[in-house]
Amino acid sequence: MPASSDPVTSATRLAANAAAASVVAFALLWLLTSQIADIRAFSPFADDPWDAVATYAAIFLPFVAGPTWIRSLRHRGPTLAPSTGRRIRWGSAVAAFIVGLAAAADVHAIVTVGWPIDAGVAAGWLTALIGVTLAAAVASLVLVARATRIASTSADASNGAEAFEPDLVDDLLVLATDIARPFGLRRPARSAADAIERFLDGSTMSPRRHRLLFGLTLALAAALALDAWHAIREGPWASPGVAVVFGILMASGVLAIYLGTLRPLRLLRPPTR
Repeated sequence: MPASSDPVTSATRLAANAAAASVVAFALLWLLTSQIADIRAFSPFADDPWDAVATYAAIFLPFVAGPTWIRSLRHRGPTLAPSTGRRIRWGSAVAAFIVGLAAAADVHAIVTVGWPIDAGVAAGWLTALIGVTLAAAVASLVLVARATRIASTSADASNGAEAFEPDLVDDLLVLATDIARPFGLRRPARSAADAIERFLDGSTMSPRRHRLLFGLTLALAAALALDAWHAIREGPWASPGVAVVFGILMASGVLAIYLGTLRPLRLLRPPTR
């Protein structure tokens, strides 16, 4: 994110950038150790419980890091609104904590199980990547704590709520309009964004009016997508019961993180009318 002369905004963006770096490092680590069969075959954390920690971290992070990144991009002006800064700091802290927990689980697997003898130089590179990931997560948590302290002592800190605070969809629509502008498509993009906002604020079927139902639908869709992807990548399921169990685990994780971030990250606000 761009630098700012405002101390609270500057500290918040530094913390958010550090958290983003830790998430990118973890994403690279997860892709290498879970999606590349040759590496997964000798990985000491390819089995449970360490693999379960990495799996749920990969499920939770998009719901935390994604909205925080979108909000940071949308609110890239010289000064962050107090409520926006609080949500960015909260999302950055939770994302860094998830990354740190997953990296610590990998370290535990290496210490207790160890790399096989034939792992070769790959073991060294992966261990170094885990160390970088863990260090980045710890650094981002420290920077979030610093930003929170600066915000709490700032003379500009506001205890009141803004008259209108956008949700994640509002920020996404503004970003889409900004992206369309250089291509000469700002007007149609703005019209589409206005139509979406009218639906979300006015329709009885709007996710903003049925936030719990929307979360349940999202969890079910994620479970079905996981089962379908597994069947495509690994072959047909051994039995329908196994597919149901895996689907329930996925749905439970998605619903839990959705409900846990719905209000703190303001994924969906109540309709204005």
